[in-house]
Amino acid sequence: MTIEALLKAVPPPATPSEAFLGPWEPIEAELGTRLPQDYKDFVRVYGYGYFMEFLGINVPRTKNPYTRFEAEIHAVRGAFLPDEDDPRPLWPEPGGLIVFGGTDNGDYLFWLPRGAPEDWRVVVWSRGMSTFEVLDCDLTGFLAGLATGEVLPEEFPENMLPCDHLFQSHPPMSPA
Repeated sequence: MTIEALLKAVPPPATPSEAFLGPWEPIEAELGTRLPQDYKDFVRVYGYGYFMEFLGINVPRTKNPYTRFEAEIHAVRGAFLPDEDDPRPLWPEPGGLIVFGGTDNGDYLFWLPRGAPEDWRVVVWSRGMSTFEVLDCDLTGFLAGLATGEVLPEEFPENMLPCDHLFQSHPPMSPA
């Protein structure tokens, strides 16, 4: 999917907060892989903020270390212990999940990097159930589906809609 479906479902902010315009090459070189185009379009158009009043997408080079894409990839890797029941590898393991966001409930959002980046699926890790749910959509399809009610991960609140703000920009952090 492309960002157009998301733009129809959720109007972007007039002035996105901490939007990332690139360059992408250093980030992709560090990861060892290209990133999905819809993610690149998302961080350019929406920037840093919250969807559905509880879900955030990490953005490269933000001032907030807890939502900075590069920092969260390393931080999340240390938060997971190997699980014999669900041995899903994390980046930088080959085919390992790559975190791109999370919720205020402590859930993580990952890409399942199989095939070309445009084919990567969204994986939701539920903190409450300690389970991984693979959804048949990409990032912008996931967000558009949440906003329209067409996508609802098993452990997300059933009463997410209606909400006052489908997307709300957050002001950048002040320099310390």
